Amino acid sequence: MKSILSAFYPSLGARSFWMLVFFDTELSDLEPGCRLISIGLVSERGHEFYAELSDTYQPNQCSAFVQTEVLPLLEGGSAQLTWKHLQSHLRNWIEALGQPVTLACDSLSWDWPWIPKLFPSSAEWPHNLAPRPEHLKQGDEFSQAVEECLLSGRRHHALDDARANRAAWMATRQGK
Repeated sequence: MKSILSAFYPSLGARSFWMLVFFDTELSDLEPGCRLISIGLVSERGHEFYAELSDTYQPNQCSAFVQTEVLPLLEGGSAQLTWKHLQSHLRNWIEALGQPVTLACDSLSWDWPWIPKLFPSSAEWPHNLAPRPEHLKQGDEFSQAVEECLLSGRRHHALDDARANRAAWMATRQGK
């Protein structure tokens, strides 16, 4: 990651020009060695990206919780991508946003590590992606806004969770 920092940090420009893109992942479990199941991203402006991995896990490798709460929410079909296709599609999507991007997530320890795994070299890292994420601090107001958003969404669906984080971030920023 250090080479990515030195290669891209100077070119990102002033922080005020960066677009936040909220993202979430769903994983096979919350243990070391877990596998990526799906990823959802939503930009501040509402652009969305969603993918499910078709070659990184088997249902029997998932925890009981994931088998009952996450796997039934998967969409299949055109949302399914191989790891290799996810790398290129996600890089292209981020670069197509057309301005410097900072990813924002609510779990730096579980969500963020997948980004450097998807883009392991400076040649693969999207040219407009910041080398560090923004951590969504979950105070009471933020958590309540997430819960309100998920009343009409699917909890533990990567795209819906990213949408909820975006909505909560926007709601807690109004009037500031």
